[in-house]
Amino acid sequence: MKNLFDLDNFNIIEDEENYYFFRALNMADNQDLDSGIILDNMGNIKKIRTDRERYEENPENEKPKYTENAQISLEQVYDHIKMHYRKDTNCISLSSNCNVSISYGRGSYKDKYIMVRVPKKELGEKVINAGQYMLEEISKKVDEYISSISTDSKLLEIINEIENSKTEGEIKKAIETRYNSKEPLNINKARPRKGIIYKAPIARISNYQALNEDQSLEKNKTIAKLTLLERVGGMEPIIPNASNNNLLVQTIGNAFSSLELIHYGDIEKDEIINIQKEIVDIFALLQQIEGQDKGLVQDLKREVIRFVNEGRSLEIPEDSMLLNSYNAREFSKLLRQITKNNPKYKEVIEYISKNGCVIEPNIEIR
Repeated sequence: MKNLFDLDNFNIIEDEENYYFFRALNMADNQDLDSGIILDNMGNIKKIRTDRERYEENPENEKPKYTENAQISLEQVYDHIKMHYRKDTNCISLSSNCNVSISYGRGSYKDKYIMVRVPKKELGEKVINAGQYMLEEISKKVDEYISSISTDSKLLEIINEIENSKTEGEIKKAIETRYNSKEPLNINKARPRKGIIYKAPIARISNYQALNEDQSLEKNKTIAKLTLLERVGGMEPIIPNASNNNLLVQTIGNAFSSLELIHYGDIEKDEIINIQKEIVDIFALLQQIEGQDKGLVQDLKREVIRFVNEGRSLEIPEDSMLLNSYNAREFSKLLRQITKNNPKYKEVIEYISKNGCVIEPNIEIR
């Protein structure tokens, strides 16, 4: 699973040593920004704080569920990402895809962003791939429960059938199992309701747009096993006090659809790159490119990374359409500015000019 969901299998911004992730500053970040408490003497952002810190500053709030020294856990990541999320976690959301960040930043916030530099060798320490992490933690719980099942249980036959499935259809067929058709139900664990024939739901088995075919298959195998053990094997919900695992599975979908990463704890100054919103749009356009030479596109991404790392900024002409409207053609002009009209990138930049789609607030609202 680690290799299958490795970040290198996704369309990310990277150079030889680092990954680069993005955060649209939310309203709490912007409040910190306006108050100046996260700015250095030069007016640059020096820190992004956790929700837990802000939560504790409000005397009306109850004691936070998580302390500053709490270890990262599946439950805490779930609490942070779920639909009605908790505001007392140590998690800070990032995305590996600029288009996602812009959707939030331009659609709901103030169109301000930071870029976060993460050395490749340090990934998994303070920064984790949220969807992958949640799947791995669930897989550990599932494997632990399977190890406790009697070796003559028919459940193990279905588990093996799921594991050997080659398609989504085969997985669905494996878990279409009625409670009363395979083996006696442990009523002390599964709590069946009298008069109802329970059927393991297949609604959880689905494809996420962010995942390829192999990744979707592996994800669905894990979810299918969880579903079978929960509904037929009597496995308790993974999240304490939850009635079932439905919201947990939904939250994994949220993590993958947002290409979300979790930064655990404050984002410090040496990780932060202050970045113009126009640069974020350029990265977003670069992540949309299809059908072009991948090596050339990667070189172009690194040209932009180098431009940012050198502390340079774009000059927006007074007559630029970007001052009142966003369009790929105008951003293509900025790319030429960054690359100093290097003919090497002419074809790729022309492709962006004709095919790129820039996210605008009115589109988001519609």
